[in-house]
Amino acid sequence: MKYQLKMKYTLKHTSTLLEAVMEIYKGISKQKAKQIIGYSEFLLSGKKIDRHPKQMLEAGNELEITHSEKNKDQNRIPDKRTPVVICFEDPYFVIALKPAGILSCGNRDQAINNSYHKVLENFLSDRENKKIRLWVIHRLDREVEGLIMFAKSEKVQYQIKAMWPEVTKKYLALTENKPEPPEGIIENWLIDTSMQKVIASDREVEGSKFARTEYSYIRVHLAGIHCPIAGDRKYGADASVVRQIRLAAYRLEFNHPHTNKVVSVQYKLPKRFYRPSQDSNEKYKIL
Repeated sequence: MKYQLKMKYTLKHTSTLLEAVMEIYKGISKQKAKQIIGYSEFLLSGKKIDRHPKQMLEAGNELEITHSEKNKDQNRIPDKRTPVVICFEDPYFVIALKPAGILSCGNRDQAINNSYHKVLENFLSDRENKKIRLWVIHRLDREVEGLIMFAKSEKVQYQIKAMWPEVTKKYLALTENKPEPPEGIIENWLIDTSMQKVIASDREVEGSKFARTEYSYIRVHLAGIHCPIAGDRKYGADASVVRQIRLAAYRLEFNHPHTNKVVSVQYKLPKRFYRPSQDSNEKYKIL
């Protein structure tokens, strides 16, 4: 997983670098501030400075923070011991890696909420030793793994939802057949049915939404060209055994709504994604 983000702040007080980072990222712990210092670069009024927590900074100077990191846990994926893998986090939102087999979010009125939204809220609350609330921005289907983003305030939720059509969202799918031609564009109208299944139409009908997929050598689109996604039994995949659906939301890229800097996050899929079971049911649910 990797990402890049730049932020600039004018220092209001003379302080150490650690104190400045804690002031900029209001509410974070000292440990988290040290982690940010460890993987960031700093310019003070245009000059590079040591990233030592006790580095002194004079008031009135501009501090530029650059997060440009290949995450040390770039090959880490969620498992039973560590079900939460955070790919990006700042004071405004968090991007995490949702495992397959769990709902993105549930209903807060439910007696038991086992959604990933709740799992992530509980993880952050335990880490920060205080109640943390996250706001839902988008969803991934239960059986789909990948990057999912939550806002840390209702205001940020509205901001990112408003710009969501401009966010680059890339998926990787393993299909049972090879598309012909090997790359192209699929355009049609998608219709929700009462059976919780989406069907495609070659023309606009009442209640349909236009969808355009560019592919190179998704879900209902690929089924429409007789290339169902491996494991996607709802849309025509081999049903002889139960497999995880081989569809992953592996990349998000957008302009940060507060800094206007590009944030690009992606992760490397594990080898097991490309090796679906041929003769036995897969046990992939970890939560």
